[in-house]
Amino acid sequence: MRALSLGLLVAWAVASMGCGTSAATRLRSAEQDNRLLNEEQQQLDRALQSVSRYTEGLRSSGKAGRSFSMYYTPAALEQMAAQLLPMRMPARTFDQQLLGEVVIERISDVRFGPLNTFTCRAEMRGDNIRYNGSVPKAYQAEVRKFQSGVAAGVVADLVVELSMGSDNSLMARAHASRTKLKANSSSQSEGMLRNALNERVLRLPFTFDLTLPGGGAPRGMVLTANHLVVTYAP
Repeated sequence: MRALSLGLLVAWAVASMGCGTSAATRLRSAEQDNRLLNEEQQQLDRALQSVSRYTEGLRSSGKAGRSFSMYYTPAALEQMAAQLLPMRMPARTFDQQLLGEVVIERISDVRFGPLNTFTCRAEMRGDNIRYNGSVPKAYQAEVRKFQSGVAAGVVADLVVELSMGSDNSLMARAHASRTKLKANSSSQSEGMLRNALNERVLRLPFTFDLTLPGGGAPRGMVLTANHLVVTYAP
């Protein structure tokens, strides 16, 4: 009887541990789901604010009889980006121990999506990239492969969210969903590059002044399936 009781006690303890682990797993999963829902809600709120500002601008400017809209296609945005490229930035923007420069050479494949977001592809390469930190001998070959891979070129797929700032400027928040080395591809290296892009280079939104010559200031914007529509009310 005592042996039976001891066996039941052990079985209960094991079952309790299993339930505890399962509960902890469910809690982590719920927390992750909650974070994703909060991020999606924030994106939706920003998109709705842009649509509201755009709609209100149409109403108010329509009453005054002085408004017009500019329509930008994906191809037009690619042409605008081409005028700003190539763009150079210090490699230490990605990591404090990197020397040299990162050159953004091309933006392509712009495609408009829902909630005032669009996707695009950025192509960049390293120019004279060198690692300035101490590297154990066993990893020096891997570091050389990474440096030559970055020099050959990196492709980054971006998701860009547009909104209007408080000063009527266009704000673009970008997030890298994928990075790919053109040479010496490595999931670990590509993951490090993606994290560096999101945590350091793309941490703050890019701001664009859309004021037209002569003082025309934007009052609202909305992204449709085919156009970025910016409304001006002088």
